[in-house]
Amino acid sequence: MHHLILRPGPELVLRAFRPEPDELGPRPKERKVTDRAHEFLFEAITLHPQVTLADVFALMEASPLLKRIYRPSFVGELCAEASKGPVHGEQQPAHDRIETLELYAQWGLDTHTQTYSGTTRLRLHGVGPVLQEDHPEEHKRKGERIEWAVSLTPLRSLLALPVRVNQSVRITEDDQAAQAWMQEIGRAQVEDVTLGQVIEGLMWELSFHGGPAEQEAVAEGLRQQVAELKDGTAKTYSSDEVFERLGLPGCEGLFDEFGGHEPREVDQALRDIGDTENAADWIARKFEGRVVVKPEFRHLNGREFRRARQDLRR
Repeated sequence: MHHLILRPGPELVLRAFRPEPDELGPRPKERKVTDRAHEFLFEAITLHPQVTLADVFALMEASPLLKRIYRPSFVGELCAEASKGPVHGEQQPAHDRIETLELYAQWGLDTHTQTYSGTTRLRLHGVGPVLQEDHPEEHKRKGERIEWAVSLTPLRSLLALPVRVNQSVRITEDDQAAQAWMQEIGRAQVEDVTLGQVIEGLMWELSFHGGPAEQEAVAEGLRQQVAELKDGTAKTYSSDEVFERLGLPGCEGLFDEFGGHEPREVDQALRDIGDTENAADWIARKFEGRVVVKPEFRHLNGREFRRARQDLRR
């Protein structure tokens, strides 16, 4: 089985077998394929620890067909920006800095149907240094690292950062009716990622808001909104006003009585019912008998009850 190694430079080489972590330097009989990277998008790859984001963009310049393949991800604009070279932003507190760019996998698992989703795309975030103290505002403790979104970070400030692949896969619950929906329910290990996945994962996140000009427009809009909130000129709306009706379509079909409670309040509480717990009994205890489930739904457990609510919303 062929295996690629991307080294700084960039230098892309092809070997017959997967290398050990201490065997990433030059070896006899390896083939240099830097200018033909587009031919090896489906081959597994190992990134040298010193490879940076700038090396990935330089690889696309060395193998220009890559730009055509990844054109939907604003690669032309991103490559033009990257060609200007890295810049270093303002000095920041240590805990606010990004040390590495990390590609990682996150799969959804619907434990009701035993179906996986999202298994082909790698995601990207920035990873900060090991924290020297607790940072409760980021929900992080001493010894942990903060993970940062980078989709609106100026590209040139990221170019000098190393790119790593985290082989630990986060598995999250994908069944909306499950109590643990969107929560992590397990871990797995992915042994191989391909060159195509690495490039696609980087470009997809870095172009999430478009090219550099579009990203700056989005960032400026957000800065203006923050400024308006600070000076009190922003027009705000009550969350109840915005979301009140979201719970109505499903809730009104499930209950005979709301007992003075707003449907949205009842709807939000349904997420707390255990998957195997009888929903009607739980609701009776929670709302002291004032909220009454319709007879045809009283036998359902929490997961089944939430699924019935979803069906009524359709």
